[in-house]
Parts: sequence; structure tokens; C-alpha cells
Amino acid sequence: MQITTWFIAREDEAKAIASIVTTEEHDPEEWPNIELPLIEMELMALFATLRGSEDLTVPSSQGEPFVFDEDSGLLVIRVSDALIQALAQVAPGKQAGLVEAWAGHMDSDSAPEELLEQLEDLAAFAREAVRRRSPVLSLSTF
Repeated sequence: MQITTWFIAREDEAKAIASIVTTEEHDPEEWPNIELPLIEMELMALFATLRGSEDLTVPSSQGEPFVFDEDSGLLVIRVSDALIQALAQVAPGKQAGLVEAWAGHMDSDSAPEELLEQLEDLAAFAREAVRRRSPVLSLSTF
């Protein structure tokens, strides 16, 4: 099972974030973070929804991974700035309509209430990242 956590952190902190899993030298609470019960395909569907697009092939990350360790099943990569900006702009009154479109873009057993809560949490997290003018790094274990 894939577990993904987003961190509001600088790129030069990627190895420290990876150490949360590999050596436990750092604690996740050292950075603002949010654990996502979503896999990449669901994030791509969300990104397409936020862009008003049917193109589900745009990844939620950008650039090359900072850390990729296949043996440990670990990946640290930057979340797409465009996705963070789009999430940050989600207005509270518009979330229900977005959830319906998002659910339509993916095969998920998630209840609309769950997706709405996830979208609200992601939007609040993205607004904090934008406020801090900080990138968001994604730590995934697989």
C-alpha cells in the first residue's frame, strides 16, 4: 500500500524528510505536513478537475525525484507548483461541485463526504504553503 505525506519544506530538506523513513533521524512533525489517503492516479484526477480538463495524464509532481530508493520503497519529489496554486484557490463554496467532478474522473469507492473532507484539507494545506512561499515535497512509501 502506498502512503504519501506532503511537507511544506525546502528542496534542500528532501534528504532529511527521507530520513523519517530510512533512519528515523528526523520526525515528521518538524515540518507542517498532511498525510494523504490518495494514490497518484487520484491526485492526477484531482489536478485535471482543478484545471477543468479531461486530460488525466498530468502528474501531480514536477522535476526529478530528490530521493528515489527502490530497495526501501521510498520517493521524495516536489509537488507541482501548479497543483498547489490550484488547490490554494479552491473557494469553500465551490468544493462540492469540484468533488462531484473529481469523483467522475476516477474509479474510487470513496464517499463524497470523504472526498470533500480531503479536498478541504488539501486546499487549507496548499494555502498555508502559498502563504509561507514554500514548495511542497511529497514523501511516498510503496
